[in-house]
Amino acid sequence: MHARALLTSTPEGACDYIDADMRDPGRILAEAARTLDFTQPVAVTMLGVVIFLEDDQDPYGIVRRFMDSVPADSYLVLSHTITSPAMPDVDAAVAFWNEHGTPKLTQRTPEQVTRFFDGLDLLEPGVVSCSRWRPEATPWGEPAEVAMYGGVGKKQ
Repeated sequence: MHARALLTSTPEGACDYIDADMRDPGRILAEAARTLDFTQPVAVTMLGVVIFLEDDQDPYGIVRRFMDSVPADSYLVLSHTITSPAMPDVDAAVAFWNEHGTPKLTQRTPEQVTRFFDGLDLLEPGVVSCSRWRPEATPWGEPAEVAMYGGVGKKQ
């Protein structure tokens, strides 16, 4: 019921759903063009999904294909689980998952996550722990770092 309500379009805007694999950007872009006006800026949101692309599946090329297909002033919003010596528990959890679960997960370093934004203007504060991306001030200080890093980039 709730999903149907979310997919309800109005004169103010349209909503649609595409059942597709992100490794097939051509299909996704073709189907999205039925709803989106690709002459106007759009936001490409890839939140927590690129971790499912292994390095041999050309994850950077896939993200670049989406961004090459959208007009100037469009945005890429991307988040990705990172590997970090400071968070060995996350690395252990991912290793356990990859031994027992599917699909496999590919962690990347913060620098590797930043590469997804190559050629885009990265908004401040850049690629950082999602808990620290423009956080609101609290009496307890800066939020704790989490293993999910993210950023927003604008296409010129």
